[in-house]
Amino acid sequence: MLWNQWWNLVCDLRSACARTRTFLWMALCLAGMSTRKELLGVTSIVRALGLHPACYDRLLDFFHSRALELEKLTLAWVALVWRAHPCILRVNSRPVLVGDGIKVAKTGRKMPGVKKLHQQSESNTKPEFIFGHSCQAVAVLTQALSSIFALPLACRIHEGTVFSNRDHRTLLDKMILLIDSLGIQEPFYFVADAYYATGNIVRGLLAMETTWSPGSKATAWLSSPPHPHPRTVRGVAAGPQSTATRPRSPRC
Repeated sequence: MLWNQWWNLVCDLRSACARTRTFLWMALCLAGMSTRKELLGVTSIVRALGLHPACYDRLLDFFHSRALELEKLTLAWVALVWRAHPCILRVNSRPVLVGDGIKVAKTGRKMPGVKKLHQQSESNTKPEFIFGHSCQAVAVLTQALSSIFALPLACRIHEGTVFSNRDHRTLLDKMILLIDSLGIQEPFYFVADAYYATGNIVRGLLAMETTWSPGSKATAWLSSPPHPHPRTVRGVAAGPQSTATRPRSPRC
């Protein structure tokens, strides 16, 4: 019964594939990702499903195939989440999207998209410079039992891949394009950290009738107005009705 439900959901992604054969290879990859116990790329898919070693190259060919259109797959996935997920978190009848960037270290320096990246972090456990992928992702908040879960919608490598020397878009511009590629047809809230608190982000979200909520590293919420702290003399504890004041020095 569980796999029947799984197959019915996967069939909604058929529109992203140009051929039936491509769709079946995609379903095979999704089945391997759903059951694998290790994160070793295509190798983990082959091991989880017990495929013949010759399928390894076929799976690599699938990920590079033009028969699978990424833009259509993104739209189909977002439409499937909105239709099938019953617990999307809504505030004032609007869904809540979250976005952020992540830098993933890679050991292969000749791997596509790998470049030297600077990590801006306050932790001493992270090196200042790494070789890796710089990605940006957008997720929607959903209710999972008694907690909140971020369900990924889209993720792209936004640094290290240059298709034209005339492309001068920044990471902020690419985040706006990533949100717009989701094709959400209703107003929503977008939550991000203070890095995205720029005019380009605000203008792009306002064009999509979106409310933006910036974050910061030090945020405080007050439930009642603070009370003024009474001035006290050093060594004298001021009580609730203390009238102690600092003594004045005599004039010379």
